[in-house]
Amino acid sequence: MKLFQTQYLFLILLCFGIKSNAQFSTTIPLSKEVASGTLKNGMKYYVLHNEWPKDRVSFYFAQNVGAILENDDQNGLAHFLEHMAFNGTQNFEGKGIIDMLEKKGVRFGADINAYTAQDQTVYNLSNVPSTDDKLVDSCLLALHDWSGFLSLKEAEIDAERGVIREEWRTRRDSDFRLRLETDKTLFKGSKYAKRDVIGDLNIINNFEYKVLRDYYKKWYRPDLQSVIVVGDIDVKQVEQKIIEIFSSVEMPKNPAERYYVSIPKNKGIEYVLAKDKEAQETAIVLYYKKDFDKVKNAANIRKDLVDNLCTDMMNRRYQEFIQNNETSVLKMAGGASEVSRLTNSYSLYVVPKNNKTAAGFKELMIETERAVRYGFTQKELDRNKEGILSYYEDLLQNKDKINSDEFAEELVNYFLKAVPFESIETQYENIKKRLASITLSEINEAVKKLQTADNIVLTVTGPDKSDVIYPSKEEYLSIMASVKKMPLEKYKETDTDQPLITAELKGSKVSKEFNVDGIAGAKGYVLSNDAKIILYPTTLAKDEILFSAFSKGGSSILKTEDIPSSQIAVGLVESSGLGNLKNTDLQDKLNGKIVSLKPYITELTEGFKGSSNQKDLETLLELLYLYFENPRFDKDSYARMVTSLSNSLENAANTNPKVFQDTISLLNSNRNKRVPLFNEPFIKQLSFEKASEIYKNRIKNAADFTFVFTGNLPENTLLLLEKYIGSISSDNSKTENFVDNHINPADGISKQVLIREMNVPKASVYIRFLKEFPYTYKNVFTLHILSEILSKKYLDLIREEEGGSYGVNVSSGVSRLPSDEYSMTINFDSDPEKEEKLTKIVYEQIELMQQKEVKEEDVQSVKNTVLKSRAEKVLSNVFWLANLNSMFLNNEEFKDDTIYKKTLNEITPADIKAFAKQFFTKPKTVEVIMKSKTQITNAQ
Repeated sequence: MKLFQTQYLFLILLCFGIKSNAQFSTTIPLSKEVASGTLKNGMKYYVLHNEWPKDRVSFYFAQNVGAILENDDQNGLAHFLEHMAFNGTQNFEGKGIIDMLEKKGVRFGADINAYTAQDQTVYNLSNVPSTDDKLVDSCLLALHDWSGFLSLKEAEIDAERGVIREEWRTRRDSDFRLRLETDKTLFKGSKYAKRDVIGDLNIINNFEYKVLRDYYKKWYRPDLQSVIVVGDIDVKQVEQKIIEIFSSVEMPKNPAERYYVSIPKNKGIEYVLAKDKEAQETAIVLYYKKDFDKVKNAANIRKDLVDNLCTDMMNRRYQEFIQNNETSVLKMAGGASEVSRLTNSYSLYVVPKNNKTAAGFKELMIETERAVRYGFTQKELDRNKEGILSYYEDLLQNKDKINSDEFAEELVNYFLKAVPFESIETQYENIKKRLASITLSEINEAVKKLQTADNIVLTVTGPDKSDVIYPSKEEYLSIMASVKKMPLEKYKETDTDQPLITAELKGSKVSKEFNVDGIAGAKGYVLSNDAKIILYPTTLAKDEILFSAFSKGGSSILKTEDIPSSQIAVGLVESSGLGNLKNTDLQDKLNGKIVSLKPYITELTEGFKGSSNQKDLETLLELLYLYFENPRFDKDSYARMVTSLSNSLENAANTNPKVFQDTISLLNSNRNKRVPLFNEPFIKQLSFEKASEIYKNRIKNAADFTFVFTGNLPENTLLLLEKYIGSISSDNSKTENFVDNHINPADGISKQVLIREMNVPKASVYIRFLKEFPYTYKNVFTLHILSEILSKKYLDLIREEEGGSYGVNVSSGVSRLPSDEYSMTINFDSDPEKEEKLTKIVYEQIELMQQKEVKEEDVQSVKNTVLKSRAEKVLSNVFWLANLNSMFLNNEEFKDDTIYKKTLNEITPADIKAFAKQFFTKPKTVEVIMKSKTQITNAQ
């Protein structure tokens, strides 16, 4: 389900490939921090103490079964069964599991979820308050019920058919259709070619109840299941509870063998071309399929590390080739990926420019062959080793901020595929030893073995258009053969030993200090170049620094005709580089450093978002200085950007998703020309000179910016800021503000219905309400509660009762700039024949919100979620950075926990009703509905 996610093996036997009873194992000991065991019935369990988030615990229930085990008359029922786990169990009637958890602030979709794949089914209950012993017990009981005690009532099964139908409909986009076609070749001769997880709609609509129950009884059993609990809990206590609760689950007599399916090997290359009218690019993938190692030991872990180093260096070369040459490609990449439970793949991927498919593929093969023939350099290897080591050093430093869900998911992989689970300390020590032992000659031998002579699949996907030329299989083979014989030069490495900044920096001292009201420990400074700086040192993470900067103005002060160029200005600099270093050289220079920095230009503001650790704070500030004082503007980079945009537009100009989004954009802006559509006129308005000038005019003048830093700031932070930010040019007489260009929908209702040709009949509904009235903290809460209650109503009525949509998304927001505005957006997909009825339900519930008070328990449920979320967020640097930004950008006061809780708790059902009346009385409304032109039968 992943509310709204579902994931997707020599001789042919039984016409579905070899059936094997293979299972993975590892010689690497499980971390001693994990309490684990196997119950008498075969069920495994893993329990780990972890304190991020504090006072929270996550429960995972992993099953080593999935769609690959379905009989033909059960195609899609593994996924269907996953849905049924939330529709009644032995101890939780109906939606009992969801209702119980939502009352405690644990949200369906965000925290309560599941997914089905071909070989596994995994459920999770995340971020559950661990201080509530009864709730912890109830979650374990829910997992117990999932193991073999689903109700599977006929009425609930029939109701869920509609939900699955709509999920099937929603997922039938271009990418999904293309993958269905390529999977027939990638999985040729195996059952995987016939199991896309979502299943056969005819079966979903018509299967007999017994068929679902048969699958459940056959495969949901303890020897294929695992309980995983990670969080701020007493490990021994939870372990004992697991033993008590799950030991009673009976193992069936004469259980069916859990077999594994392999993909038949093929000689040479299998080829497939798949086209779709809505495909937005041509993509070529070469899969070199290999068997996974069934025993995970130190030797093959080391081999994987060697292969990863090879692919990382290869990817670095691909990027350098694209950025420094006139090429026929837009993207190139390589790397390992899981094809199936038993099959791995080293894959090469390329996106060529339009109608340069053969040339682009040749360039990919040439750059790959260059590395295979001549290998890599010692400098390349050292740089990549350094990068990997830095990553693990940072992981070790901040291990107390690794989310419990991350550990839980790793333990799922340990159970299902024997992927080793070691402590962070052990991982760090092992990676250091392995990296130190890997030599350049070993790397250069390994890169030759990534590609194979057989067991290769070549997939080509792209637009179904008459003017798009696709080479034949023979042409691809000819290119691959010719490249092997071509004379090639060795790779030439660029010198990146020069410093980031060559100029002498004069800096500026602090001229003024001030307090930050409401946040003890936060302090403000003004430098003598008038740059304003906010520092909030915390110990919330051992080695994390977060940064932002902003000033007002954005694109609002530009001429209308310059808006398109403003939208590529930041991308132009990012692809060009900084100072004396072009982008690829800059990335080499930054390799091994824990630092990121990204500029932005929005409609009303411009600024930066960034992060680093203590050691690399100075590098972050060097980059910041260069983004202000010495950005690069490369004409070749600009040309590549324009080509990429033109290619994208050429393939997507008249596709249904783009027409839908363009219509929404037009109505939301009342066709304001300052919100240009991405079309040919947009591209014609682009200008290298304008984009360069816009960036220089927007990202300048330290006196116009506020710079905010929070986290584990080192003692010399202020000295570094004085040196780097203090050296940015400034002029206090030229500070700016934004201009309100009144980019809003028209008054009243703006509505448009689009009738389009579609591959699968579908209706897409988008409704947005916008209302201006004064900002209050109470109103912010009330709008959120209102939207959450509506979301729950639509889940019950439209998804569950009507089976009319896979999900109705309700989102709300409050903006302060350029004026105080409240908005709510509702959107969903459905059967076009049901659209009118479902849209009517949307409006009926809005009307009821204005006429009747909602239930107190519904309001309290949302409040509990909000308070739970707040308690988690205040323990992160992200929270404090966001609040400091809002305070200084919007001139707001900080709302501490006392004000926060008081404001929230005082909101009543009567307040919700009164707010709904105010908000939904004559708001600016945008409604866009897109439907299929003809009602096509439900054929796959």
